[in-house]
Amino acid sequence: MRQPSFDRRTFLRGVGVALALPWLETLAAADPAKPAAARKRFVCLYMGNGVNAGDWWAKGDGSAMELSKTLMPLAPFKESLNVLQGLYNPNALKGEQHICAAPIIMSGGPANGGKIETAVSFDQVLAAQTGDRNDFPSLVLGIEGANLGMHGGWPLIYSGHISWSTATTPIPRENNPRSLYDRLVGDPNAARESRSVLDLVRQDAKGLQPGLSSADRQRLDQYLTQLREIEVRLDKAANATAKPVGPTVAGLMPNAPTKDPIPTDLHTRLMIDLIAVALQAGKTDVATLMFQNDLSQMDCSFAGDNPSLRDHHGLSHVGGAQYQLVNQYYVSRYADLLGKLSAVREGESSLLDNSVVMFCSSLMQGGAHERQRLPIVLAGKAGGSLKTGRALSFPAGDNKSPDSAEKNDARRLCNLYQSLLGHYGIDSDRFGDSTGRLAGF
Repeated sequence: MRQPSFDRRTFLRGVGVALALPWLETLAAADPAKPAAARKRFVCLYMGNGVNAGDWWAKGDGSAMELSKTLMPLAPFKESLNVLQGLYNPNALKGEQHICAAPIIMSGGPANGGKIETAVSFDQVLAAQTGDRNDFPSLVLGIEGANLGMHGGWPLIYSGHISWSTATTPIPRENNPRSLYDRLVGDPNAARESRSVLDLVRQDAKGLQPGLSSADRQRLDQYLTQLREIEVRLDKAANATAKPVGPTVAGLMPNAPTKDPIPTDLHTRLMIDLIAVALQAGKTDVATLMFQNDLSQMDCSFAGDNPSLRDHHGLSHVGGAQYQLVNQYYVSRYADLLGKLSAVREGESSLLDNSVVMFCSSLMQGGAHERQRLPIVLAGKAGGSLKTGRALSFPAGDNKSPDSAEKNDARRLCNLYQSLLGHYGIDSDRFGDSTGRLAGF
């Protein structure tokens, strides 16, 4: 192959925009000092209010892994999964069950009742190490606006933030998919107005094509097609009619909005797709998305045909088939992201292989506010260093046997984060309240 004339080129440019390119083998060969395929990414998808615990389990390993009904959307990715059962956050056992458990899901806490304070979250530790090579050290995203006010003497702001850059600084979330898209395509002020960014970079893309390998041309076409589809759906969202939020729970959200900005299902799918684009284009290596806040009043009728599917927090207390359906909907969106990342090739690996993608909630059985174990799923191999295709159980101590405390120490959630730091090349003796590395990691 002839030496391309666009060494180190990473953008398609048009009037007012600079569209980042995905990983391309031709460009990687032109700049071997920065092998993009070696980059490791981290994503956390968070669902508030816990799960329907009886429908959340996995058994066995590899392609023979058995998955519960709720986890069944993950069946195509069995060999990329680690389903972790029994981990817990000791500091989440203190204070109000929702407000004190949600903000420490990635840090170990504890949440301070006297002022807004917890601990730096795992995603931000990674962002501090990798952010200088990206346009965005991390993307902190959401669907709902943050809760305001107090609940049970605790600040409601805790229930809407899982990413903390310092112990006292929750990171504001980007909830608007149009705004996020504009930032990702290099037009944060939407100066192009209604014009497609792809129309603006068409000539530059055409000039790039001849020097690319056939595989790269396919990668670029896939990437641009995905962006075009997102633009079409963003236009659809702008013209869509939002649904009412649904019945409120007295005293929890006195200032709850009466409408979502756009229909929730469309909103959620767009944010998932934009995360995939951001990782593929190298705009960031770290992203978090809160599907909803804890104590959420989100109308869940989008998750099924049952008209009684309404308030998310209320459904978590009802449990049963209705809430299982809502849980399965969000696992399906997780599966969507895994599918998009697994379809992107980066050298001999996929983008999913080079990532760890986490799905979690800060409660197990939602209605019972169970905090002694947590629903945690990981997907991806962290660049090949992480063993996958496993359903792992970490049994709790019974507080009677001599090894009870040791068992409980061994299943701390922060032990997982301490182990993952090593997979990201970060040398650390401790993270949060960890007592060591998690067995098997």
